Amino acid sequence: MAAQTPFTILLVDDDPSDTELMLHTIEQADLKAIAGEIDVQVRATAEGALHLLNERPVDLVLTDVVMPGMDGLDLVHQIQKIDQDLPILVVTRLKGVQTAVDAMKRGAYDYILKPVNPTDLGMRLHRAIRISEILRYNSAIKRTVRQEAQAESLVGGSAAFQEILRLVNEAAQGRSTVLITGETGTGKGLIARAIHEQSREREQPYQVIDCTTLPEGMVESELFGHVRGAFTGAVADKPGLIELANGGTIFLDEIGDMPAPLQAKLLRVLEENEVRRVGGTRMKRVETRFIAATNKGLDEKVRAGTFRKDLYYRLAAITIHVPPLRERQEDIPAIARFLCTQYGREMGKPRCQLDASAVTELIGYVWPGNVRELRNVVERAVMLATMDVIAQREIKALLPTGKEGGLYDAVGYATLPYMQAKKKVLDEFTAAYLRAKLAMHDGHMTKAAEDSGIPRQHFSLLVKRFLDGGKS
Repeated sequence: MAAQTPFTILLVDDDPSDTELMLHTIEQADLKAIAGEIDVQVRATAEGALHLLNERPVDLVLTDVVMPGMDGLDLVHQIQKIDQDLPILVVTRLKGVQTAVDAMKRGAYDYILKPVNPTDLGMRLHRAIRISEILRYNSAIKRTVRQEAQAESLVGGSAAFQEILRLVNEAAQGRSTVLITGETGTGKGLIARAIHEQSREREQPYQVIDCTTLPEGMVESELFGHVRGAFTGAVADKPGLIELANGGTIFLDEIGDMPAPLQAKLLRVLEENEVRRVGGTRMKRVETRFIAATNKGLDEKVRAGTFRKDLYYRLAAITIHVPPLRERQEDIPAIARFLCTQYGREMGKPRCQLDASAVTELIGYVWPGNVRELRNVVERAVMLATMDVIAQREIKALLPTGKEGGLYDAVGYATLPYMQAKKKVLDEFTAAYLRAKLAMHDGHMTKAAEDSGIPRQHFSLLVKRFLDGGKS
């Protein structure tokens, strides 16, 4: 197992005694409990700090204001050009509170007064580390979404997929809220991004918020912003993520995990198109479009009283359900071949392709990890390929050997009467067989019927009965 990357704090101060005090405080603040291993890099000048930032990643900056050469305010400004998501704590004298405010306006996250109080510094470092983790995570999510959008366009041919495309196009034409449901790995984030990219607001901000990582205590400030004096450390007004996305789109991933107190506040934003910063009295108008996603049954959470019914209905103005890959096997060949082409280009193997037996092997697997798992398997197959054609044995070697979610689970059917259980098994077999056969022939019904030995008219009736539509 690879070692975890240390959390790096860059300390910039030309005063040896102040530097020693802050190093001691960092050591005593038990930061390891929330950030893991800590690596403190010390620089005596702003120029030296910028040199380090251009050489390696840093997670948090703690800088003095008065230094030889470039001062701390200019350093904050320069850091913002390099990385806007890097939290900066500014250290200043008691008489320099206005300087701290200026630093906050330039992009600093917080300030600390000299002489430094170890308890105060420790508290602010804890908060800054949590903020750093949130910003880094959100940046990673955005990068992943962009990479997925480039490496995996919306590809498929099944009736279910065509319905998804229709709904994406419909949602992109307006500004209604959208709720995307589906299992983990089905591509809900990709669909949300596609709606934004096809909308008139495609050039406006696209903000991703993972509701599973929202920390208690600071989440309201992060979403809605705060005004100066709202709480200790709030020395300047600060807009929240919703306000920063004004005119664009906010994607609330795993909305089912949003804390209950925030659900009411979010509902107000959705209904009134206004936000009020923490500690503020004025409402600010926002034209932010919300797209939410969940892998949980929100209707069940509503019945259990853990999710607001009014918020659920407000989010679900347009609902897009993404079926698991095992229920749309017809899409597997198109997705797999598309991914193979994309990864082949990226890895310098432009002629790399999947042969028919490899595609058949992919169709026969149930994909508990859905499209995300399929993408990983195809990527590894292309990476390991030594020939232009990837055969069945190469794919089979990358798939789990155990049977995932077997079709005929006797224990699962034992609660039903025999004839009812038998009918259920046969219906599931027929649906799975039809999907697989259509997938093997890229959705071409005539070829699938011929290959199955069933007259086309009867095959078509089976498709209509068990799959509710098919592609001729």
